[in-house]
Amino acid sequence: MNMHAQIELFGGPEDGREITLPVGTEGTPLSPLPVPSPRTGEDAGEESEGPAEHEVAWYERHHRRRRDMWVYKYVSSHSVHQTENT
Repeated sequence: MNMHAQIELFGGPEDGREITLPVGTEGTPLSPLPVPSPRTGEDAGEESEGPAEHEVAWYERHHRRRRDMWVYKYVSSHSVHQTENT
């Protein structure tokens, strides 16, 4: 049994991105799926003086394309503020 599945993200800021995820005991990957964007904050060339801010897009499992490929559709996104622990 394959313990991983390929995920194709459809719509939203991560449209077309493919990732690999482990599958649960039911044989399906997690849904809804939070996907942190690698293209926000300091990674995108922005400078910040406060806590880091990252965009997270949420995708829901939509359908299975083949045995090990799932298509997830974009639902929403929001910013997550990372704070420093002292």
